[in-house]
Amino acid sequence: MALNKFMHSRNIYRTPPNFENMSKLFTEFSAIAKMDAKGKVTIDFKDPRSIRVLTKCLLKSDFNLDVDIPEDRLVPTLPLRLNYILWIEDLMAAIGRDTDVRGIDIGTGACAIYPLLAAVKQKWFMIGTEMDAVSLQKAQQNVKRNNLQEFVEIKSNEGTMLIENLFTVDVSLKFDFCMCNPPFYSNLQELCESRSPASVFTTMIGHKYNLSELLQDLKVDKIKHTHTEFCQGRVTRWGLAWTYQKHDIYNLVPPREKSRKMKPPIVHKLPELPNCVNNIENAYQKLKLILSQLKIQYRVLDKRGNLIALDIVAKVNTWSNQRRKKRQLKRMEEKVVKKSRLDSETDSANNSSETITSIMEAPHKSTDLVQTSESKQKQETMPGEPIARHNSTDECYQSSEEVEPLVQAFLKLFKKEDSINLEPQFLTGIGGKECLNQIVQYIQNNWK
Repeated sequence: MALNKFMHSRNIYRTPPNFENMSKLFTEFSAIAKMDAKGKVTIDFKDPRSIRVLTKCLLKSDFNLDVDIPEDRLVPTLPLRLNYILWIEDLMAAIGRDTDVRGIDIGTGACAIYPLLAAVKQKWFMIGTEMDAVSLQKAQQNVKRNNLQEFVEIKSNEGTMLIENLFTVDVSLKFDFCMCNPPFYSNLQELCESRSPASVFTTMIGHKYNLSELLQDLKVDKIKHTHTEFCQGRVTRWGLAWTYQKHDIYNLVPPREKSRKMKPPIVHKLPELPNCVNNIENAYQKLKLILSQLKIQYRVLDKRGNLIALDIVAKVNTWSNQRRKKRQLKRMEEKVVKKSRLDSETDSANNSSETITSIMEAPHKSTDLVQTSESKQKQETMPGEPIARHNSTDECYQSSEEVEPLVQAFLKLFKKEDSINLEPQFLTGIGGKECLNQIVQYIQNNWK
């Protein structure tokens, strides 16, 4: 709960839920609850079923919402969703929209969590859109089971653009705000084409690097905007809002992250690689090679000009004690070579004796002996088994959500003033920032 103090000031989950009381109120929760060594009631936060039950019980106890969360669909993180809704409340208050507020949630999901929270908390009128048929049906069922049809309507969205289909059906629709989760608008061109239906557009972003890129694009196009942090537990997400109207939302709802002192990123200058041109592509190839050697998964977030940004995930420590491992490997190889030499000399002597005896006793088998030796040599050199190699993680990158990785981070590789630079940014992981520092040190040591 390291970041709970940075939650929205009105978020009820700044104070953690009382699991002991919940186990008394809900039989379903009691079944997943357990007592730790200190006598404190807790649950297994790595178990998807436990998180599903916890969310369902919190929705019922805190908002009187009976929500069916399908096992094959995403479980909404309630403190995070509430942070988002509370921030939109601030935005609406800032532009003078306190009553009869109308919002649209793009990609509402099976739980329709945002429309349901907005309806029961603020009596806002919400439309949720969904492209997946199963999630659409589940969302509609969740609205009905809570008798919120008066405030919430779930519609199918089949357009190529996120809200294209909805607004071609009813061009008169106007909203005070629009919210969507990644993947959201593909580019600013799509934003400009859909600017009319809502006063304020908002989205939630999972990577701060993506936020920086979007902020830069909005500034270039001179679009009024603001942003914030959504902090809960050990997870941080970012909210981005923009408007094409006259609302000065940056000053009305200034970025919350100013309350947290952010250290400037550390940039590492990498030496020139020998025997190749000192450009970003060669540096990228070298970085990919090192990451593959360390079995670190990666995917490209951005690649333009003299900049390449990667999202990396390390599940095990493969970079520590490399010198000691190399020494041990060398000693083992020397022992194997020495033993093989001794065995070879012994076998050679025995084989010579056996061969002489064999030839003397059965001369007609000499041809067979030579053929067998040649056949064995051919068999040993035939390419029968594949050589172990790493597939390019550009194509096979997988981010496990079941177990928290040792470290997940951004690596920004860029060229500035004829120098290749590496800028790491820690995201999450049980290994902490120290593991990322070790990875960066390994990259620097092997940059040759």
